[in-house]
Amino acid sequence: MKTIYKYELALTDEQTISLPADAEILDIQQQGQDLCAWVKLDTDMPERDRKITICGTGNPISDLTLAHIATVQIGAMVWHFFES
Repeated sequence: MKTIYKYELALTDEQTISLPADAEILDIQQQGQDLCAWVKLDTDMPERDRKITICGTGNPISDLTLAHIATVQIGAMVWHFFES
């Protein structure tokens, strides 16, 4: 079934989430106190691990070839989300 799901993320340098193959991360935002990713996916597809990297503005980034997903401002901090 094709749908959009919400996944809660941790505010950590790197994390891995399991998503159906070909899932598309549409956006990442703060919802209440939670950090959430909204993902367009097909629930009939097999899952695979996806690595999410978070980098704060002005901080070093480990790999400049990472694909940018979203930028989120939480209070005075700005976080940039990438996928490898």
